[in-house]
Amino acid sequence: MTSSVEAPQNSNNLTPELSLRPDSEPKDQEDEETLAARMARIRMIGMAPIKPEYLYRYPAKGEASVDANQIINGGIASEEVKEDKEDKEVKDDVKEDEEGEEEPAGDAEGKAVDAANPTAPVARPKQRGMNKARKNARPKRDSAKLCPSLVFDDRKCRFGAQCRYMHDREAFWRTKPADLGSSCPVFEQRGRCPYTLSCRFAGAHTADDGTFEQKSDEAVAAKWAPSRNVAPMVLQKALRQRSYDFTPSKKALESVGSIVEDGVGDLEAPIGPPMERRVMRSADWADKLYLAPLTTVGNLPFRRVCVGMGAEITCGEMAIATSLLMGSASEWSLIKRHPCERFFGAQIAGGYPDTMTKCAQALTENVDIDFLDINLGCPIDLVNQKGGGCALANRPPKLIEVLRGIDAVTSRDEKRIPITIKMRTGLKEGQNTAHSLIAKIMRYSPPDLITMHGRSKEQRYSKVADWDYVKQCAELASPLPFFACGDVMSYDDYYKRKEESSVTGIMIGRGALLKPWIFTEIQERRHWDISATERFDILKQYVNYGLDHWGSDDQGVNTTRRFLLELLSFQYRYIPVGLLEVLPQRMNDKPPGYFGRSELETLLSSDRASDWIKISEMLLGPVPDNLDFVPKHRANAY
Repeated sequence: MTSSVEAPQNSNNLTPELSLRPDSEPKDQEDEETLAARMARIRMIGMAPIKPEYLYRYPAKGEASVDANQIINGGIASEEVKEDKEDKEVKDDVKEDEEGEEEPAGDAEGKAVDAANPTAPVARPKQRGMNKARKNARPKRDSAKLCPSLVFDDRKCRFGAQCRYMHDREAFWRTKPADLGSSCPVFEQRGRCPYTLSCRFAGAHTADDGTFEQKSDEAVAAKWAPSRNVAPMVLQKALRQRSYDFTPSKKALESVGSIVEDGVGDLEAPIGPPMERRVMRSADWADKLYLAPLTTVGNLPFRRVCVGMGAEITCGEMAIATSLLMGSASEWSLIKRHPCERFFGAQIAGGYPDTMTKCAQALTENVDIDFLDINLGCPIDLVNQKGGGCALANRPPKLIEVLRGIDAVTSRDEKRIPITIKMRTGLKEGQNTAHSLIAKIMRYSPPDLITMHGRSKEQRYSKVADWDYVKQCAELASPLPFFACGDVMSYDDYYKRKEESSVTGIMIGRGALLKPWIFTEIQERRHWDISATERFDILKQYVNYGLDHWGSDDQGVNTTRRFLLELLSFQYRYIPVGLLEVLPQRMNDKPPGYFGRSELETLLSSDRASDWIKISEMLLGPVPDNLDFVPKHRANAY
């Protein structure tokens, strides 16, 4: 792919403090101070300091051209810019977090208008969170689909002549769409492909002599290890039929008793392992790079990518306790663990001691996890309305009962599973309550690790994290291990926050979504000016892991594409190091319109869903005709 602009001569010699363009070297100290002041002012107003030579020059009304510095120093809205924005093929004006509302209708000036009563003023809701009203069209099932009984050896067709799938291998092979590539990612990783003829890369491992015999590589197959924590059908059936033996949980709940607000109750004295045992485990956590549990995008393929980049602690996506107890296959799939995840935990959300305790017992007895995390920070209304997430953190007596119940069922043998909690600063901005909660749980039922997101439930990601308050809470929780997260986008941020806040370690969430190589940067203490080709190779690796996890048949390819698009809805926000005047990039700095050093870099920086789909086609072939992608999470709030 040809480069659209020549890279600056000093793109690899940037410093964290300030980097000057070759054509604008300061002639004296005054010029240097002027440039530094300009960069500081740009950042003060929330603009990312892009080098002028990479900025789009939009003509304003009545002007033939506009200098790039004018765009940096205030921004110029032209009709061309407006038309360009309105010409998007897919409406992807989305913002980040986990809750949100649709934009109301607006008038010519952009003000909110009630369609039923145009004269009545309507408050414009904050555009952030989740696209709840999105109408993503699921690709239609391929009518020419081979019966699973002919694909998998352990399947039998129960429908006989009434089966809606094909049983003729030759007819299927003739009507099968063209392969997506000459090599099968699943075959290369496993040594054989379990999807046989239904694989979208079947030609790579199918004999061409008409016998449809499947090839295998025994050397690769001998080294391959499957994902762990796959819930067997017998477990799911027992949970659905409510025949699972929860006797240990019932005994634990009976012993916990009730606790009232002031701490005077049936169990005022702490129970469970003493503080000394918990503190002794702090060595398991200290200074480890912790990838945050991320809903939707923190799936197993993404965690594999991050582990390859240096992540040391990983945690599965949030799983709802009640859904796990109902035997939901999709919910149990969130607990799957890849062999490369050496320190792995499961995160559960719920609001009541009975369901949380039973869920902890089921996980302890059936899956391999190194710790169990309790979600106290989820802001989603659906979770909070049922007492989970932030709502549980707002009910300390109930939380203590949950902690004690879980501790009882996870401490029944020599291998005790550590309990961790992930929380926020509070419910409302300016009304921090985490310190009060920490004091109570430290007294009655301390966990093994506390992790804090330095924002409140209402703030979501609209404000910067409050690291001063994080430090206060970390000191209060001492000597327990205390991790924190919020706005860490570089190794500078990582070491600065760690030293100033007295935390045991840093959890990285959005920083890893935007740039999974942040773990490598932290370990090597450098800003990596990663090339567009290297970034594309990481996406290709993610796709290969996705096909291995979700499958290489039509359904697996469509699922991999969907999660790839979700990931791209975050990664476009990364600004290449060589394009910045000042390092590091800040999470909430919004860039003006810019182009990259190559066509591929420009494409990877696009905020258009149509361009994300184009990238997916480069990796997974043409999209289905009825695909209309809208991201689940609003990822462009600044």
